[in-house]
Amino acid sequence: MVDANSPHDDEKLLVRRGRVDSVDLYEVKEHELELLEKGSAATLQFNFAIFLFSTAITCIVALVTSNFKWQTVRVIFILVSIVGVTQGTYLIISWWRAKTSIRKLIATIRNRIGNQSSNVQIPEESETQPKKPENDEEPYG
Repeated sequence: MVDANSPHDDEKLLVRRGRVDSVDLYEVKEHELELLEKGSAATLQFNFAIFLFSTAITCIVALVTSNFKWQTVRVIFILVSIVGVTQGTYLIISWWRAKTSIRKLIATIRNRIGNQSSNVQIPEESETQPKKPENDEEPYG
């Protein structure tokens, strides 16, 4: 079955193109593309730091507001609080030193072109105007 809106095989399809003055192409290295795709490895450290700080704060609040029947449970809460704060602090510091900003990476990629656009010759206006179809017929569709 043939769709009424689609052109038939024997009919020519009219392609219209709107020209632009220039196109900037940026070359991206493999590791930059992977960083844009996955994000920085330091992001995982930041996520674990948030988890550890949240757990430590929860345990500290439980220690302050609760009466523990068994001393072992109280010691476990104290240990979790200490480990959470120390490891969370370590991961935050590690993240801060290793973080790579996506904005900095994009700025680095964009700066590769710099002022090279001044060397480009601007085409005459007649070249930037759309070409008229050979036939003055209406496009299909």
